[in-house]
Amino acid sequence: MPIFRSFKPGRSLIAALSAGLIALTCMPAAAQGDATQYPSRPVRLVVSYGAGGSLDAIARLLGQELQKQMGQSFVVENVAGAGGTIGVRQVINAAPDGYTLLMGITSDVALAPLTNLNAKYQSTDLTPVANIGTSGIVLVSRPDLPVNNLTELLQLAKTKPGQIRYGTSGTGSLPHVAMENVNNIAGVDIPLIPYKSASNITSDLLGGHVDLAIVGLPALLPMIQQQKLKALAVFSKKRDIGDRSIPSASETVGLQSVDFAFWTGMFAPKGTPPAIVNKVRDAVVAILRRPDMVKQFSKMGVEVAQPQTAEEFKSYVEQSQRQLQDAVKRARISAQ
Repeated sequence: MPIFRSFKPGRSLIAALSAGLIALTCMPAAAQGDATQYPSRPVRLVVSYGAGGSLDAIARLLGQELQKQMGQSFVVENVAGAGGTIGVRQVINAAPDGYTLLMGITSDVALAPLTNLNAKYQSTDLTPVANIGTSGIVLVSRPDLPVNNLTELLQLAKTKPGQIRYGTSGTGSLPHVAMENVNNIAGVDIPLIPYKSASNITSDLLGGHVDLAIVGLPALLPMIQQQKLKALAVFSKKRDIGDRSIPSASETVGLQSVDFAFWTGMFAPKGTPPAIVNKVRDAVVAILRRPDMVKQFSKMGVEVAQPQTAEEFKSYVEQSQRQLQDAVKRARISAQ
């Protein structure tokens, strides 16, 4: 006959349970999804490209303001290489605690999974936090090229097929996709010379080693304004906030459908607690609403985004990727 005895926990078990409860109580707020104490230490803000570029400048300006607003340093870390995919993967693989964030753009977040076989991630592997804004893509020429606008360039290219060449940062980047769409729509042959960085393209452009460059407008605004380079067109549907005097490609006959621009946003690793995501998002939105910040970003060629929730920004990224998938097909660019 079984004998049932009352269970009385020993002192060691009680001590262990008490220690566990204390540990749970003392867990970092981020681990519990409680954003009240976040951030309690410096935040790493990853930029997937080298220092000195447009995205780096945007990240550093925003990081300074976030530090003032949130009371902790937002340290920009440049993790360049493989078309931005190395930096993105670092963020994807980081702890989802809000202490590693990505300053991402169209090319590395939405486009690379479509054109770069080594990306090995999808945009859905990141948690969208906040939409920062948009910046233009500009087509510039060396100073002595005998054209002053996109129409004249296309006319010249038709008389010299394959002889006028353009440089951009890497195969499968957004500027590459944009220019190949123009090539196909206009029926011209302007071949690509891939470069590792915008600074290398600029040096070769000024030296006459390449005829054209298509890059982010903010990086070249000073040289355009100093008339060291000729700006032929921006590739967005409307003229860019960075320099309203530069015509858009859609103003050229036959290219009315052309509409390409960079968006910039902040992302976190998948699984980051919503409370932390929303706290960072609210801080970013508050900064971008300030007239002085709107003015500073405008001088950099960035049009700040209208406030969006994290979910609205997620939908924006998804829609952008669908549009890019169509553009890649039209440009006949294969993943490499």
